[in-house]
Parts: sequence; C-alpha cells; structure tokens
Amino acid sequence: METVYKIYCASYEHALLLVESYRKDPRLQEEILETLNATVPHTGASDLSFFLVMPVQRVTKYPLLLAKILENTPTSASAYPALQAAVRAMAQVNANINEYKRRREVATKYNKAEHLTLRDRFARLNTHSIAKKTTRLSRLFMHEAGIVAKTEDREYDDLEEKFQCVVSSVAVLKENVASYLGHLEAFLVPTPHKHELQIDEGPAQQYRHFAEYFHRTVFPEFKQRLDRLVCQPLCSLSDMLVGPQQLVKKRLDKLLDYEEIQERKSEMGSVTYDEEAATNTYLAINALLVAELPRFNQVALQLLGQILCSLSALQRDLAAQVLHQAEKELEQMPHGRMPLPSFWKMVEDTLQQSGAQLRTFCQTFQTVTPSPVTQ
Repeated sequence: METVYKIYCASYEHALLLVESYRKDPRLQEEILETLNATVPHTGASDLSFFLVMPVQRVTKYPLLLAKILENTPTSASAYPALQAAVRAMAQVNANINEYKRRREVATKYNKAEHLTLRDRFARLNTHSIAKKTTRLSRLFMHEAGIVAKTEDREYDDLEEKFQCVVSSVAVLKENVASYLGHLEAFLVPTPHKHELQIDEGPAQQYRHFAEYFHRTVFPEFKQRLDRLVCQPLCSLSDMLVGPQQLVKKRLDKLLDYEEIQERKSEMGSVTYDEEAATNTYLAINALLVAELPRFNQVALQLLGQILCSLSALQRDLAAQVLHQAEKELEQMPHGRMPLPSFWKMVEDTLQQSGAQLRTFCQTFQTVTPSPVTQ
C-alpha cells in the first residue's frame, strides 16, 4: 500500500496539471462531464480533480482515525496493542510518503536538461554563483590530488558505474547502427539494374535482376524495419537517460557542497539555513538515486538487450532473404546444379583458356604494331 500511495501522491500535482490542460479543450471537457454524470451522478462532481484528491486525503486521515479509535479503546482491551502498532505504522507510512514526495520534487527540479545560449549562461553568473563554482572546482581538484578524502558510498558508486556503462553502451550502439546503415547504403551505390547492359542473357543479366530485387524490395523493407525496431527504440532509450544523467551530475555538485558544509560545521559547530537546505538537497538526491537506480539500470539493460536481439534478428533475416534470392538466380544459370568440384574445375579451365587467349593477343599485337621510332 505504501508504494502505491508514494507514487500516487508524488504524481498528484502532475495529474492536476493534466486535468487543467483538459479544460482548455471544450469538446473533451464536455465528454468528461457527460461521463461523470452518467456514471457517478450522486457525487455532483464537475471535474476529475474531485476524485483525484480522494486518495491524498484518505491516506492522511488514516492516522487520525486510528488515533481516535485508540483513544476510545480501553487499555485492557485485547485489540489495544494492535491499534497502537497500527497508529505507529500509519504515521510512519505518512512520513515515508512525504519524504518520497520531497525527493521527487528535488529530482524534478534538477533532472531537466537545460538548453541555454551563451548569453543566458553569462546572465546567470553573479558573485554567489561564481564563488560556489570556484569552491566546487577547488574541492574536485583536491579530490583528484588526494589532498582531501572523497566521501565514499560504495552502494551508490556501484550503481553509478553500472548506469554509466549503460549510457556508454547506448551511445556506442547508436553510432555503430548509424555507421552500419551508412556502409550498407554505400555498398548499394552501384545500380546496374538502372543501366542497359545490352546483354540479353547470361550471368550479367542474372546479376542485374538480383541487384534490382535487392535495391527495390529487400533494402527498403530492411531499412524501414531497422528504423522501427532498432533506431526509434534506441533514440527513446537515449532520451530516457538524459534525466538521470542530469541528476547524477547534480548529485556530484551537491556532494562537493555537502563536504564543504560538513567541514565548516565541524569547525564552527553550526550551519546557516541555506547550508542546511543544501545538505538536505544532497541527501534527498542521493537517497532517490540509491532507491531508483537499481530498477532503472535493470529496465534499461532489458530494453538494450531487446534492441540488440531485434538488430540480430533483422540481420539474420536480411542474410536469409538475400541468400534465398541468390540461390534462385543461381539455379537458372547453366552451372547452377553442377557439383562443387566440377564447378571449380570449370572455373580453372576457363581462367586458363582466357589466359592463353590474352597471351596470344599480346603476341599478335606486338608483331603487328611497329616499334616506336625516335623523331
């Protein structure tokens, strides 16, 4: 129950924004009202928000309801200990929901990729931001130089390493797929089927038919399937990684702030309100990543595996289709059913015969053509 309420309460504000967008469409709003009047007329609800707020209100009322029941239950009653445990449990559930909602709000604030111009970036600079970035950079240099120890979090470090591996794998696969498709298109630049070979029959015509089939049927279909089953899912997966990447990057910034604040706290004994807020932000981001990166890594790896399976299947289908067509064309040639040893013997004899003809031609050419005379 706690997990369901966590997700619902954290998504409640987004749901209200969605309802607000529905109000801008009169036709959709009218359809929603008709549905509400037909299904739940006794509520008198004129909007979906009437129902959306119910779970949020209900989960906060459970502790109050249980506390009231406990208050009116004799301490000698057999149910009294169970009611005490229920009150504590529901209070903890509400606290966990509020903490999860706070973490999600922090994540929503920082996981959006910002596309700022150079002018916008300069406009954001001020004394405070420059001082903060300088302190972070100095702290980072001291980490790399070994002057100060970095805060270790083995659980998070392992999760981030797996996440960065997924990010790298997706980027490399995107590059490889694009390169593969580019090389395949470059291989198809020759188009013999578009030119008159002035040859009515024989291997040249067979190759012409095969090239025409490959250019007009096999490759367009393969390219369309590759885009639908590999390229589009791969781009979607790449877009999914942007938010967590921003959060991981922001977590490092907040970690550097957190370490600086902890040092100052150990020296001064106290911190300012802003420093306390920065500390809470780091803890919230870190807790959220530790909680959600395992599931995200698992899902991302599953999607990546499915994309690779699709790519392998497409290449296998392409090879089978091309080989099948090539065998059909080969069967129509005079030597199509010839045993392999006989075929290679025919090739060898043909090459020897052609070589002998070429040598004879060269000798005749040298005999007929006069030697060059120096002018």
